[in-house]
Amino acid sequence: MDKNVNQTPQAPVPGEEAGRWVPVDRNALGFNVPPLPGGQPVQGPDGALYCVGNSESQLQPVPSNAMNAVPAPPSIVQMPPIVQPIALVPYTSQNQPLLQYDPYSRPVEPPPQPKSPVYIRKPYRGLSFALIILAFAAAVLMLFLTLVKAIPALSRADTMNFNGISMLIAIGDVFSGSGAAGGYYAEVIANVAEGNTAGMIFAYALPFIAILALAGFVCLAVKYFVKLVKGKSPRCVSVAAIIEFLLTILFAAGVLIVSNGEAANVQDNIQGFFFSGDPATLMLGIGWLILLVISFVMIFLPLFAKKNAYVVDKSPSDDVHVLE
Repeated sequence: MDKNVNQTPQAPVPGEEAGRWVPVDRNALGFNVPPLPGGQPVQGPDGALYCVGNSESQLQPVPSNAMNAVPAPPSIVQMPPIVQPIALVPYTSQNQPLLQYDPYSRPVEPPPQPKSPVYIRKPYRGLSFALIILAFAAAVLMLFLTLVKAIPALSRADTMNFNGISMLIAIGDVFSGSGAAGGYYAEVIANVAEGNTAGMIFAYALPFIAILALAGFVCLAVKYFVKLVKGKSPRCVSVAAIIEFLLTILFAAGVLIVSNGEAANVQDNIQGFFFSGDPATLMLGIGWLILLVISFVMIFLPLFAKKNAYVVDKSPSDDVHVLE
Protein backbone atom coordinates (compact mmCIF):
# COMPACT_ATOMS: atom_id res chain seq x y z
CA MET A 1 0.00 0.00 0.00
CA ASP A 2 1.30 3.40 -0.95
CA LYS A 3 1.44 5.62 2.10
CA ASN A 4 1.64 8.76 -0.03
CA VAL A 5 -2.00 8.41 -1.13
CA ASN A 6 -3.20 10.25 1.96
CA GLN A 7 -0.81 13.03 1.21
CA THR A 8 -2.47 13.84 -2.17
CA PRO A 9 -3.53 17.51 -2.14
CA GLN A 10 -7.28 18.09 -1.92
CA ALA A 11 -9.08 20.64 -4.07
CA PRO A 12 -8.88 23.48 -3.66
CA VAL A 13 -5.09 23.30 -3.16
CA PRO A 14 -4.25 24.45 0.41
CA GLY A 15 -0.97 25.78 1.81
CA GLU A 16 1.22 28.34 0.23
CA GLU A 17 0.86 29.47 -3.31
CA ALA A 18 3.79 31.56 -4.58
CA GLY A 19 4.74 32.47 -1.00
CA ARG A 20 1.31 33.73 0.16
CA TRP A 21 -1.53 32.31 2.09
CA VAL A 22 -4.57 31.15 0.12
CA PRO A 23 -7.97 30.96 1.85
CA VAL A 24 -9.62 27.55 1.64
CA ASP A 25 -12.98 26.17 2.65
CA ARG A 26 -12.77 24.13 5.86
CA ASN A 27 -15.68 21.94 4.79
CA ALA A 28 -13.87 20.99 1.58
CA LEU A 29 -10.72 19.59 3.34
CA GLY A 30 -12.16 16.34 4.64
CA PHE A 31 -10.45 16.69 8.00
CA ASN A 32 -10.35 19.06 10.92
CA VAL A 33 -7.48 21.41 11.73
CA PRO A 34 -7.33 22.38 15.38
CA PRO A 35 -6.90 26.08 15.97
CA LEU A 36 -3.71 27.17 17.74
CA PRO A 37 -3.39 30.24 19.91
CA GLY A 38 -1.70 33.17 18.34
CA GLY A 39 -2.64 32.17 14.83
CA GLN A 40 0.36 29.85 14.38
CA PRO A 41 0.28 27.60 11.31
CA VAL A 42 -0.30 23.88 11.82
CA GLN A 43 0.49 21.01 9.50
CA GLY A 44 -2.47 19.01 8.38
CA PRO A 45 -2.64 15.27 7.60
CA ASP A 46 -1.96 16.04 3.96
CA GLY A 47 1.37 17.68 4.85
CA ALA A 48 0.24 21.21 4.06
CA LEU A 49 0.39 24.11 6.48
CA TYR A 50 -2.85 25.67 7.65
CA CYS A 51 -3.44 28.78 9.64
CA VAL A 52 -6.78 28.89 11.33
CA GLY A 53 -8.11 32.41 11.84
CA ASN A 54 -11.03 34.75 11.18
CA SER A 55 -11.21 35.98 7.62
CA GLU A 56 -11.80 39.68 7.12
CA SER A 57 -15.02 40.78 5.60
CA GLN A 58 -14.76 41.47 1.87
CA LEU A 59 -17.82 43.73 1.93
CA GLN A 60 -17.24 47.44 2.41
CA PRO A 61 -19.86 50.18 2.59
CA VAL A 62 -20.34 52.13 -0.58
CA PRO A 63 -19.44 55.77 -0.04
CA SER A 64 -22.35 58.14 -0.38
CA ASN A 65 -22.65 60.22 -3.50
CA ALA A 66 -23.67 63.83 -2.97
CA MET A 67 -25.08 63.95 -6.52
CA ASN A 68 -27.23 60.87 -5.99
CA ALA A 69 -30.59 61.20 -4.20
CA VAL A 70 -30.60 57.50 -3.26
CA PRO A 71 -28.64 56.87 -0.03
CA ALA A 72 -26.13 54.03 0.09
CA PRO A 73 -27.51 50.89 1.78
CA PRO A 74 -25.75 50.03 5.09
CA SER A 75 -25.87 46.30 4.34
CA ILE A 76 -27.06 43.78 1.82
CA VAL A 77 -30.57 44.57 0.56
CA GLN A 78 -32.83 41.66 -0.21
CA MET A 79 -35.20 42.46 -3.07
CA PRO A 80 -38.70 40.98 -3.01
CA PRO A 81 -39.05 37.75 -4.93
CA ILE A 82 -40.51 37.84 -8.43
CA VAL A 83 -43.48 35.51 -8.87
CA GLN A 84 -43.84 34.21 -12.41
CA PRO A 85 -47.57 33.92 -13.30
CA ILE A 86 -48.84 30.65 -14.66
CA ALA A 87 -50.89 30.88 -17.88
CA LEU A 88 -54.06 28.81 -17.71
CA VAL A 89 -55.28 27.81 -21.17
CA PRO A 90 -58.87 26.53 -21.38
CA TYR A 91 -59.35 23.24 -23.11
CA THR A 92 -62.09 20.80 -23.96
CA SER A 93 -62.32 17.11 -23.55
CA GLN A 94 -64.60 14.27 -24.62
CA ASN A 95 -66.16 14.15 -21.17
CA GLN A 96 -67.72 17.58 -21.54
CA PRO A 97 -71.34 17.83 -22.81
CA LEU A 98 -72.00 19.36 -26.23
CA LEU A 99 -74.29 22.33 -26.78
CA GLN A 100 -76.74 21.32 -29.49
CA TYR A 101 -79.38 23.35 -31.38
CA ASP A 102 -82.83 21.99 -32.06
CA PRO A 103 -84.03 23.40 -35.41
CA TYR A 104 -87.66 22.52 -34.57
CA SER A 105 -87.75 24.43 -31.34
CA ARG A 106 -89.43 27.82 -31.06
CA PRO A 107 -87.79 30.45 -28.89
CA VAL A 108 -89.65 31.28 -25.77
CA GLU A 109 -91.27 34.66 -26.17
CA PRO A 110 -91.29 36.92 -23.15
CA PRO A 111 -94.70 37.66 -21.69
CA PRO A 112 -96.26 40.85 -23.03
CA GLN A 113 -95.59 43.89 -20.94
CA PRO A 114 -98.26 46.53 -20.49
CA LYS A 115 -97.44 49.62 -22.52
CA SER A 116 -97.31 52.99 -20.88
CA PRO A 117 -100.11 55.28 -22.04
CA VAL A 118 -99.23 57.86 -24.67
CA TYR A 119 -100.59 61.33 -24.03
CA ILE A 120 -101.44 63.78 -26.80
CA ARG A 121 -102.86 67.25 -26.65
CA LYS A 122 -106.63 67.37 -26.59
CA PRO A 123 -107.77 67.96 -30.19
CA TYR A 124 -110.84 70.16 -29.48
CA ARG A 125 -112.39 69.09 -32.78
CA GLY A 126 -115.49 71.20 -32.21
CA LEU A 127 -113.40 74.34 -31.91
CA SER A 128 -111.45 73.47 -35.06
CA PHE A 129 -114.72 72.91 -36.93
CA ALA A 130 -116.05 76.32 -35.80
CA LEU A 131 -112.88 78.04 -37.01
CA ILE A 132 -113.17 76.33 -40.40
CA ILE A 133 -116.77 77.55 -40.77
CA LEU A 134 -115.82 81.11 -39.84
CA ALA A 135 -112.87 81.28 -42.25
CA PHE A 136 -114.84 79.71 -45.11
CA ALA A 137 -117.83 81.97 -44.49
CA ALA A 138 -115.59 85.06 -44.48
CA ALA A 139 -114.13 84.10 -47.86
CA VAL A 140 -117.55 83.48 -49.40
CA LEU A 141 -119.12 86.66 -47.97
CA MET A 142 -116.15 88.66 -49.21
CA LEU A 143 -116.81 87.47 -52.75
CA PHE A 144 -120.51 88.39 -52.86
CA LEU A 145 -121.10 91.17 -50.31
CA THR A 146 -120.29 94.82 -50.88
CA LEU A 147 -116.85 95.96 -49.76
CA VAL A 148 -116.83 99.47 -51.25
CA LYS A 149 -119.73 101.70 -52.35
CA ALA A 150 -119.03 104.48 -54.83
CA ILE A 151 -121.55 107.31 -54.18
CA PRO A 152 -122.52 109.60 -57.11
CA ALA A 153 -119.96 112.38 -57.36
CA LEU A 154 -118.30 114.35 -60.13
CA SER A 155 -118.87 112.39 -63.35
CA ARG A 156 -120.35 109.37 -61.54
CA ALA A 157 -124.11 109.44 -61.74
CA ASP A 158 -125.11 106.19 -60.06
CA THR A 159 -124.04 104.35 -56.92
CA MET A 160 -121.64 101.53 -57.70
CA ASN A 161 -121.05 98.51 -55.44
CA PHE A 162 -117.74 96.58 -55.53
CA ASN A 163 -117.35 93.17 -53.91
CA GLY A 164 -114.61 90.53 -54.00
CA ILE A 165 -115.49 89.46 -57.53
CA SER A 166 -115.32 93.07 -58.70
CA MET A 167 -111.89 93.37 -57.08
CA LEU A 168 -110.69 90.32 -58.99
CA ILE A 169 -111.83 91.92 -62.24
CA ALA A 170 -110.28 95.24 -61.18
CA ILE A 171 -106.81 93.65 -61.14
CA GLY A 172 -107.08 93.15 -64.88
CA ASP A 173 -108.21 96.78 -65.26
CA VAL A 174 -105.20 97.98 -63.28
CA PHE A 175 -102.71 96.17 -65.51
CA SER A 176 -104.51 97.09 -68.74
CA GLY A 177 -104.88 100.78 -67.76
CA SER A 178 -108.52 100.96 -68.78
CA GLY A 179 -111.86 99.41 -67.95
CA ALA A 180 -115.41 99.13 -69.11
CA ALA A 181 -118.04 101.71 -68.16
CA GLY A 182 -119.14 101.12 -64.59
CA GLY A 183 -115.95 99.23 -63.78
CA TYR A 184 -113.51 99.88 -60.95
CA TYR A 185 -111.04 101.75 -63.14
CA ALA A 186 -113.64 104.12 -64.63
CA GLU A 187 -115.57 104.70 -61.40
CA VAL A 188 -112.73 104.87 -58.82
CA ILE A 189 -109.24 105.26 -60.29
CA ALA A 190 -110.27 107.77 -62.94
CA ASN A 191 -111.99 110.03 -60.38
CA VAL A 192 -108.92 110.56 -58.15
CA ALA A 193 -107.83 114.19 -58.30
CA GLU A 194 -104.58 114.94 -60.06
CA GLY A 195 -101.65 115.49 -57.73
CA ASN A 196 -103.11 113.29 -54.99
CA THR A 197 -100.30 110.74 -54.92
CA ALA A 198 -101.46 108.84 -51.82
CA GLY A 199 -105.01 108.57 -53.19
CA MET A 200 -103.74 107.26 -56.53
CA ILE A 201 -101.47 104.68 -54.85
CA PHE A 202 -104.29 103.29 -52.72
CA ALA A 203 -106.71 103.36 -55.67
CA TYR A 204 -104.40 100.92 -57.44
CA ALA A 205 -103.61 98.97 -54.25
CA LEU A 206 -107.15 98.32 -52.95
CA PRO A 207 -107.85 95.37 -55.31
CA PHE A 208 -104.61 93.69 -54.27
CA ILE A 209 -105.31 94.21 -50.55
CA ALA A 210 -108.74 92.66 -50.99
CA ILE A 211 -107.31 89.62 -52.81
CA LEU A 212 -104.68 89.13 -50.07
CA ALA A 213 -107.39 89.18 -47.42
CA LEU A 214 -109.43 86.67 -49.43
CA ALA A 215 -106.44 84.33 -49.79
CA GLY A 216 -105.73 84.66 -46.05
CA PHE A 217 -109.19 83.42 -45.06
CA VAL A 218 -108.81 80.45 -47.43
CA CYS A 219 -105.45 79.58 -45.82
CA LEU A 220 -107.01 79.78 -42.34
CA ALA A 221 -109.75 77.37 -43.38
CA VAL A 222 -107.18 74.90 -44.76
CA LYS A 223 -105.02 75.22 -41.65
CA TYR A 224 -107.77 74.32 -39.20
CA PHE A 225 -109.07 71.58 -41.51
CA VAL A 226 -105.66 69.88 -41.33
CA LYS A 227 -105.68 70.17 -37.52
CA LEU A 228 -109.16 68.65 -37.45
CA VAL A 229 -108.14 65.67 -39.62
CA LYS A 230 -104.90 65.00 -37.73
CA GLY A 231 -106.52 65.42 -34.34
CA LYS A 232 -104.28 68.28 -33.23
CA SER A 233 -105.16 71.06 -30.86
CA PRO A 234 -106.19 74.33 -32.58
CA ARG A 235 -104.70 76.40 -29.76
CA CYS A 236 -102.14 78.88 -31.09
CA VAL A 237 -101.50 82.55 -31.49
CA SER A 238 -102.99 82.87 -34.95
CA VAL A 239 -100.62 85.14 -36.83
CA ALA A 240 -102.70 84.73 -40.01
CA ALA A 241 -105.83 86.00 -38.21
CA ILE A 242 -103.88 89.00 -36.92
CA ILE A 243 -102.68 89.74 -40.46
CA GLU A 244 -106.28 89.46 -41.71
CA PHE A 245 -107.41 91.97 -39.10
CA LEU A 246 -104.64 94.41 -40.08
CA LEU A 247 -105.40 94.01 -43.80
CA THR A 248 -109.05 94.84 -43.11
CA ILE A 249 -108.05 98.00 -41.25
CA LEU A 250 -105.61 98.92 -44.03
CA PHE A 251 -108.34 98.43 -46.62
CA ALA A 252 -110.64 100.84 -44.76
CA ALA A 253 -107.86 103.44 -44.45
CA GLY A 254 -107.13 103.13 -48.18
CA VAL A 255 -110.78 103.65 -49.08
CA LEU A 256 -110.88 106.81 -46.93
CA ILE A 257 -107.73 108.22 -48.59
CA VAL A 258 -109.07 107.51 -52.08
CA SER A 259 -112.44 109.03 -51.13
CA ASN A 260 -110.74 112.24 -49.97
CA GLY A 261 -108.93 112.31 -53.30
CA GLU A 262 -112.28 112.60 -55.07
CA ALA A 263 -113.96 115.10 -52.72
CA ALA A 264 -113.79 118.86 -52.98
CA ASN A 265 -114.21 119.33 -49.21
CA VAL A 266 -112.08 116.80 -47.33
CA GLN A 267 -113.47 117.56 -43.86
CA ASP A 268 -117.08 117.06 -44.91
CA ASN A 269 -116.05 113.93 -46.79
CA ILE A 270 -114.43 112.43 -43.66
CA GLN A 271 -117.60 113.14 -41.62
CA GLY A 272 -119.72 111.47 -44.28
CA PHE A 273 -117.35 108.49 -44.34
CA PHE A 274 -118.12 107.85 -40.66
CA PHE A 275 -121.90 108.41 -41.15
CA SER A 276 -122.00 111.79 -39.42
CA GLY A 277 -122.95 113.89 -42.45
CA ASP A 278 -123.59 113.66 -46.14
CA PRO A 279 -122.32 110.42 -47.72
CA ALA A 280 -118.69 110.44 -48.81
CA THR A 281 -117.66 109.76 -52.39
CA LEU A 282 -116.50 106.26 -51.33
CA MET A 283 -117.88 104.34 -48.35
CA LEU A 284 -117.45 100.88 -46.83
CA GLY A 285 -120.07 98.22 -47.29
CA ILE A 286 -121.54 95.58 -44.99
CA GLY A 287 -119.10 93.01 -46.33
CA TRP A 288 -116.12 94.88 -44.90
CA LEU A 289 -117.79 95.10 -41.47
CA ILE A 290 -118.41 91.34 -41.40
CA LEU A 291 -114.80 90.65 -42.37
CA LEU A 292 -113.58 92.92 -39.58
CA VAL A 293 -115.67 91.10 -36.96
CA ILE A 294 -114.74 87.59 -38.16
CA SER A 295 -111.00 88.35 -38.31
CA PHE A 296 -111.14 89.80 -34.77
CA VAL A 297 -113.01 86.75 -33.45
CA MET A 298 -110.56 84.33 -35.08
CA ILE A 299 -107.66 85.92 -33.19
CA PHE A 300 -109.04 84.96 -29.76
CA LEU A 301 -111.20 81.90 -30.52
CA PRO A 302 -108.25 79.40 -30.67
CA LEU A 303 -107.22 80.50 -27.16
CA PHE A 304 -110.35 78.86 -25.71
CA ALA A 305 -108.56 75.51 -26.10
CA LYS A 306 -106.74 74.88 -22.82
CA LYS A 307 -102.97 75.05 -23.00
CA ASN A 308 -102.11 71.97 -20.90
CA ALA A 309 -105.06 69.71 -21.78
CA TYR A 310 -103.92 66.18 -22.71
CA VAL A 311 -105.78 62.95 -23.47
CA VAL A 312 -104.67 59.33 -23.90
CA ASP A 313 -103.86 58.42 -27.49
CA LYS A 314 -106.29 55.66 -28.51
CA SER A 315 -105.02 55.22 -32.05
CA PRO A 316 -104.52 51.53 -33.03
CA SER A 317 -101.01 50.12 -32.96
CA ASP A 318 -99.14 49.70 -36.25
CA ASP A 319 -97.30 46.56 -35.04
CA VAL A 320 -98.45 43.40 -36.85
CA HIS A 321 -97.39 39.91 -35.65
CA VAL A 322 -97.92 36.85 -37.86
CA LEU A 323 -97.56 33.53 -36.01
CA GLU A 324 -97.32 30.33 -38.05
